[in-house]
Amino acid sequence: MLEVGINAAPLAAERTGVGRYIAGLLDSLAAMKPDGVRARPLFLPGAPTRGLRRVLKRLPFAYSLADAGRAAVLWRERPTVYHETNHAAPLFRGPVVLTVHDLSTVLYPQTQEPARARHFARKLRSARFAERVIVPTEAIAREVVEHLAVPRERVRVIHHGVDARFSPAQVPRDRFVLYAGDAGPRKGLATLRSGLPEGVELKVAGPGHGYVSDDELLALYRAAGVLVLPSLYEGFGFPLVEAMACGTPCIASDDPALNAPARSAGNGSRRYMSRSIGRRGGEGRAGA
Repeated sequence: MLEVGINAAPLAAERTGVGRYIAGLLDSLAAMKPDGVRARPLFLPGAPTRGLRRVLKRLPFAYSLADAGRAAVLWRERPTVYHETNHAAPLFRGPVVLTVHDLSTVLYPQTQEPARARHFARKLRSARFAERVIVPTEAIAREVVEHLAVPRERVRVIHHGVDARFSPAQVPRDRFVLYAGDAGPRKGLATLRSGLPEGVELKVAGPGHGYVSDDELLALYRAAGVLVLPSLYEGFGFPLVEAMACGTPCIASDDPALNAPARSAGNGSRRYMSRSIGRRGGEGRAGA
């Protein structure tokens, strides 16, 4: 029996793209039940410890402490293979599969909380020792090879999926602009706010400024006049593909990782058309 330990710790926090990826991965493995493989979610704290987790993250040594704790769990549990789902693997004496969602801590550290940027930038240097590195787009694959010195033959591009609940509905659309994402500077919310014409309603959903459940997010996608994702840098862009799956018109920044799903969704229908607005919120141009 091949036992695969999977880092499920991000599921304890408010759901972001990484959490959506892990939840989808675990659900799919449970549904598929591959022969000879047992997937084991690790490091998932119970509800009583989630508040403590938020407090501990403020400590200067929080990331190193969490890293050491996870290494101890891996030593005790001894899975055959360890799948690190969130960039930086703790010490493990067996084969490691590493998912790198983006290189924001390496390329744009100024957009990150300083302790987080330092920790992940340092840990990502060991990516070249992983048996396989999974990335969500070709854009991130190129960056992993260039900046982390991972041999290209060890990198696998596996696009993130979209939950089947995100689908069109026969409901009237409102005239508001929707932004879905966190409040970090990398996401470009300030650019969006400054560029909106007076009188246009903006609804914001995401950690840090109005977290909503998946059901609430689905209703927003289906009702929005347009979704805007003005990110400086992305690894994949869950809101873009989820909104397109709901038939929502989308405007996205000219980031290579966002261009890829926009191109793949092009089917001649205007409602699935993405537009590129440029990284500084410049004049838009149609994109396939």
